Amino acid sequence: MDSMKVKRALFLLFLLFCIAYYIARLAVFVATITGSITLEHEVSPFAEAIVRYSFLAIGVIGFALLAGVASHRSWGLWGTVVLSAYTIVWDSWAAIWVQSSAAIGIVPAVIIMGYLVLYRKDFHGKGPPPKPEAPPSE
Repeated sequence: MDSMKVKRALFLLFLLFCIAYYIARLAVFVATITGSITLEHEVSPFAEAIVRYSFLAIGVIGFALLAGVASHRSWGLWGTVVLSAYTIVWDSWAAIWVQSSAAIGIVPAVIIMGYLVLYRKDFHGKGPPPKPEAPPSE
């Protein structure tokens, strides 16, 4: 398998990982709304709403940015890096003050940010790189 095929397969796995992660964020939002998940620590109703809707915002914004990532747009790259940085800070705060299990949300955000920073040279703002031209047929 050539290196380009390996890189494309890795990128596809990365996109699938992101999709699963953002679905999980949306699922946690739904679970907090329905009462399937309750918070460990007592917080005000306002703080609880902020926690709930942060799950929704990260999931929805993540999916919107994923379109840019999938098409190798620089706005998708840097928007997702910023969202991942926000998620790391947010989940760190939430793990200390609201719910210790929020710390697990840091792991996917670090993976996503790390991958994108590592492969940022593949993002140039005009979509995926052009495919090599086929040799002329005779």
